[in-house]
Amino acid sequence: QSCIPPCSRAKPVVSLSSSLQITPNQIDIKKKRCSERTCYFAGQACFTYMSHPASFNPKLMLNYTFEADFGQKRSRPRVILQGSSQGKLELSAQRKQICTRMKLQLLREIVDKLRSIPVSVTVSLWNSTETTSVSSDQSNMYPVLNIYQQSTTVTEITLMNQGCGSDNICQSNLQLHYKFCSKMTQNDRNIFKSLVRDEGVAVITPSDEEIALEITVTNRNGDDAHQCHSVIMLPDTVRYSSVLFNVAEEDIGCTANGNGTLIHCDLGNPLRRDTEVTFYIMLTTSGISLNTTVVNVTLQLETTSVQPIQLIEASAKVVFELELQVNGLLRPSQVSLGDIMKGESAIKSANEIGPSVQYEFRITNLGRPLKSFANASLNINWPKENSVGKWLLYLVHIHSEGVHTVPCTPVDEVNPLKLVKGWDAPPRQRREAKLESSSTEGLSIIPSRRKYKTLTCSAGLGCVQIRCPLLGLDSTARVVLHSRLWNTTLAEDYSSLNYLDIVVEASLSLSSFFENIGLKSIRPVTQVKLTVFLERKVKFLTKVAWWIIFLTVLSLLLCLGFIVYLLWKRDCIRGLAHKNKQSHDQDQKAEMAPLKG
Repeated sequence: QSCIPPCSRAKPVVSLSSSLQITPNQIDIKKKRCSERTCYFAGQACFTYMSHPASFNPKLMLNYTFEADFGQKRSRPRVILQGSSQGKLELSAQRKQICTRMKLQLLREIVDKLRSIPVSVTVSLWNSTETTSVSSDQSNMYPVLNIYQQSTTVTEITLMNQGCGSDNICQSNLQLHYKFCSKMTQNDRNIFKSLVRDEGVAVITPSDEEIALEITVTNRNGDDAHQCHSVIMLPDTVRYSSVLFNVAEEDIGCTANGNGTLIHCDLGNPLRRDTEVTFYIMLTTSGISLNTTVVNVTLQLETTSVQPIQLIEASAKVVFELELQVNGLLRPSQVSLGDIMKGESAIKSANEIGPSVQYEFRITNLGRPLKSFANASLNINWPKENSVGKWLLYLVHIHSEGVHTVPCTPVDEVNPLKLVKGWDAPPRQRREAKLESSSTEGLSIIPSRRKYKTLTCSAGLGCVQIRCPLLGLDSTARVVLHSRLWNTTLAEDYSSLNYLDIVVEASLSLSSFFENIGLKSIRPVTQVKLTVFLERKVKFLTKVAWWIIFLTVLSLLLCLGFIVYLLWKRDCIRGLAHKNKQSHDQDQKAEMAPLKG
């Protein structure tokens, strides 16, 4: 086809070729001591061009641009160019090569010591509408670049590492272990102790004291882990306070964001093979509320070495511990068996049952008041019967101080016979004690060995649990149980003993709408022991046989008669001697009377 003026001809297409060479193209930074002195690299870039059609052979002016760490998004490059990174070159003809040189400087204390450093050169026509020399018949023909050809040429500086494999590839074996701890100071040293665990999960108890998240990173049987760091993501319930390391290294440390929920810890560059790093993230628990049941901390290890690493969730339960303790007091702690022995049907008032015994339980709250979120209860295992169903401790009355007045339950276990107000209910059928006994155990006045027994609810006593709510407990409370020891049962069933111990146990429990409230086991259980001395006077008198009494009286009478006889005999002898003496004196006077005449 003929060209109809104005006629246009196709523009020439120019293909630019470039090469880039760096000397040296690999370096061992540690061996060359590049962190102490400056290390340089020499570079040379060469360019040629070809055109289509081949008859197009003008002089071309091109632009070139060098770039170090090409394609890397870094805040600080590892190498810098000495001089300008841009320039212009004139290519005189096709296939005529022209070169330019440049110089690179390796910066000291670079972070990425593992990945190679890419260096690139990019070329373009200086001005596509102008040429340096174009013939008259080509003056209207302006070349364009070949769009299918890359305009950038890249080469790399390889960083050699002794801690990597022979192929200069580092395959690390990082492992992360964690545990939640408490911190204490001993001899100016920080001591970390693992928190109590519940079913394998740590339990956090919110308080004014900080907790520590201990993180240990190991690199066993692996190559060096370059740019090893840990990212810790905290929930809103805990706050970052500080970090403590077990070693002091320049390239180890942590930084946190503004609200303290994201922490970035550098653990070594590199973290050498067969080494480990332990550090403690100190956390405050002021953000934990009663609605918080668990704390999840996300842990992520990262390295530029070759290793796939999974996220780790560090979890801990949240339990608000209430510091309650209970102590028992008994008044009196020792009693003797009384003289009144009446069966149940014969008793008309509580005073006739037996000695009065008062149990006092004091509850102390060392933590926060319970008024708003929890209720505590005092649970008493009350031994009201012995093993055969006879009365043992009769509960007369209960009163409390320091808490709201709420009746203890079951209510019908308090004064069940209504002895204070009279008989309001029929008595239960029980065996009544008898004073007579066919046993001969009471014959021994001074036993050769003291016999005793301990009675507990776990050893067969008939016990009932008395539950006393401690509503509104602030700091202290007092629950007093007034009771009577049942004389008849003791005299009937335990007469062979010298004394008896009766143990009453009381414990604390909690009830709350929140699942994360527990009782701190300072002293949640207490025991009080009542000692009963079993007197034998009545039983001894009833067991002495009549003939023994008769013989005793007869012996006493015989002794009395013998004594009287001795006294009488003594008076008779003394009177006779006195009479004989008077007679002898009269005879002597009669004989001496004539001589005087």
